[in-house]
Amino acid sequence: MKKSYYFFVLFVLSGTSVFAQVDYATQIQTIFNANCTSCHGGTSGVILTDYSSTMASVGSQYGTNVVIAGDADGSPLVDKIEPSPDHGSRMPQGGVLPDSSIALIRQWISEGANEVVTSNEQEDLIADGFQLIGNYPNPFNPSTQIRFEVPVSTRYTITVYSVHGQLLSEQVGNANPGLVRATLNMAKNPSGIYIYRVNAQVNGIDQLIGTGRMTLIK
Repeated sequence: MKKSYYFFVLFVLSGTSVFAQVDYATQIQTIFNANCTSCHGGTSGVILTDYSSTMASVGSQYGTNVVIAGDADGSPLVDKIEPSPDHGSRMPQGGVLPDSSIALIRQWISEGANEVVTSNEQEDLIADGFQLIGNYPNPFNPSTQIRFEVPVSTRYTITVYSVHGQLLSEQVGNANPGLVRATLNMAKNPSGIYIYRVNAQVNGIDQLIGTGRMTLIK
């Protein structure tokens, strides 16, 4: 019952289908950064600063990993952010996550707690030649190139977010088949870590190519 309720909340509050794959970097990590890493950002215990640390963290009171891929109801992480956890007080301390954020975390775990989108459609597109290579240089100041490959002429969008999930900019362009080098200038932004997302419009459908992290140092 609780699981169904949170999936319904996600559908209503986001205005999108709950069947859309959740992207860890831009959707889940941004929730952790804004609400959790001030307490869970150390070198021991539960660490939620990045995907690898999150997946390796063990809840000492529960005796198991805080994230159990494919099992949202059995994951201690979910138990701690929902009302009346089995152990200790509800997290995060000093506040409560919005129902939409809880539902998104639940969906991500239920889908397999993947770091990148793994839908069959995405896998087929990658196999056909859509691939994010990354950005270079990284770290950079003030410009970097986002590099990705496309097998057909494509309209693309590069979206940049802060680590707290704030949308900072969108850059739209057109690419011919092959390697694409899109220059991103962040001279107006302060030093820090940023997350970027590259999407392609394929047959009228917006399709994720990939996400990455980049560091601006001034």
